[in-house]
Amino acid sequence: MLTRKPRQHHDEKFFVPRGRLPERDAAAEYLDSVAAGLAKFYGFEKAATSVIDDAQPLAALAKAKLLEERMPVTWKMRTGEELALRVSGALAILRSYVNLKMNDLPHPLKFSFEGESFFLGGSFDRQNNGRIESVEERGLMMIGEETTIAEAEIIHVIWKTFADIGIPSRALQLSVNAIGCAQCRGHFRSSFLAYFRTRGQRLCRNCRRDLKRFPTRVLLCGEDKCRMLVHGAPQVLDFLCETCKKHLRGVLEFLDEAGVPYFLDSRLFREGSWFSQLVFEVVFRPELSTAAESVLLAEGGRVSHAGELIVGRRIDAVSGVIILDALERVCTEQHIRLDLRAVQKVFLAQLGDLAKRKSLGLMEMLRQGGIGVMESLGRDSMKSQLKVAERVQAEIALILGQKEALNNTVIVRDVSSGMQETVPQEKLVEFLKRRISN
Repeated sequence: MLTRKPRQHHDEKFFVPRGRLPERDAAAEYLDSVAAGLAKFYGFEKAATSVIDDAQPLAALAKAKLLEERMPVTWKMRTGEELALRVSGALAILRSYVNLKMNDLPHPLKFSFEGESFFLGGSFDRQNNGRIESVEERGLMMIGEETTIAEAEIIHVIWKTFADIGIPSRALQLSVNAIGCAQCRGHFRSSFLAYFRTRGQRLCRNCRRDLKRFPTRVLLCGEDKCRMLVHGAPQVLDFLCETCKKHLRGVLEFLDEAGVPYFLDSRLFREGSWFSQLVFEVVFRPELSTAAESVLLAEGGRVSHAGELIVGRRIDAVSGVIILDALERVCTEQHIRLDLRAVQKVFLAQLGDLAKRKSLGLMEMLRQGGIGVMESLGRDSMKSQLKVAERVQAEIALILGQKEALNNTVIVRDVSSGMQETVPQEKLVEFLKRRISN
C-alpha cells in the first residue's frame, strides 16, 4: 500500500511505500543482491544492528529537533528502562560504534547495513494518528572521513546500483544541496524569517503553522502562492561559509568526474532530520509513464551532528540509504526487466563455526574460478538457508558442514531434485562449471 510521504505534507504528488511487500520473491532478492554486491566491492563491510535498543541516546537527538521527521517508537519496561525500536540504520550504526568501542580502530570505517526501521509519522505528518510505520532500507555508512570523498563515494555506489538494476538514468533525478554548518544555518534562518515576517500571512495554512518552528518547510510546499513567495526568498547557498562552500564544491567535482548527473536544488533543506551540512535525494521521475507520482528511492547526507550527540565528541559521519520497498515497487510498476539470470545459480550454505569461518575462503576460490555464489552467512539453520536458496531460484546448493570443513570437501546438492554428491574442494570449480554449462 502506498501512503503519502510525511515530509512533503502538501507538495506535489510524491509517494513512498510503507512496510514490506507480503513476500520477497526472486526479483526482490535480486535487487537486494545487486546493492549488497556493489557495497562489498567498494569496501563497505556488512554490519548488523539490533531492532531494539536503549532509548536514552535518542533523547539528545529529540531535544535537538533531529527526530521531527521520524518520531521513535519507545516504551518503558517494568524495571524503568526505556527501549526504542530502530528508527534508522545509520543511527543504529553510530550506537554500535560507541557500544563496540570502535574509536580505536583505523579510520575511516565503512559499513553496509540493511533491515527495517520503525517510526511514528513525526511532527510533519498530521494524518498519522500515532500509527507505527516501517521502511525497508539498505544503507551505507562512512565514519571518520571528513573529506568530500565520503559523500561522493556513497552517492556513486547508490547511483551505480540503480544503473546495474536497469533503471534508465533519464528517469532519475539526483538532487544535492548544502545546508551549511550551525553558523551558516543560523545566519540563513534569521534572514529567511525576516523575509517572511511581512509575507507570512500570504502563505498557506500549513506553512503558516510551520513558520515559527520549522520555517524552511515552506521550501517544499507545492501550493502556487507559496512557490511564488519562495522564489524571492534568501537561499542557503548565499550564506555558506568558506568551509561549507569548499565542501559542496568538492562533492560536485567528484560527481562530475564520475559522470553522475545531479541537480543543485536549493529547495532541498532537511530541517527536522538528522542530516546536516549536505543532503541528497534520488527520485524516480517517469517521463513517459502512466504513473502520476514520483518516488523517493534513496536519501542521505552528513550525519555528523547526530553522531556527535550519540558518540559524545566530534565525529565525521556520512550515510545514504536505498529504500528497497520503493525500488521494488518502481521496478514492478514500470515493467523494468530485471536480468534475473544475473542471480547466481550457486548458493553456499554452512553449518557450524568452523564451516562458517572456512566459507569466505571457499567463496573467494569460487570467484577466482569465475563462479559467482550467493550466501546467507548470518543464518545458522541449514533449513532456513536452503529456503533462501529456493527463494532466490538457485539451481545448486553447496553444503559445508563440520565434517566437510575438516575433510576439505563440499556437498553439491541439486535444489530442485534434492540429489547430492560430495566433491573435493580442489575439484569444485571444474565440477561446477560442467554442471552449470549443462
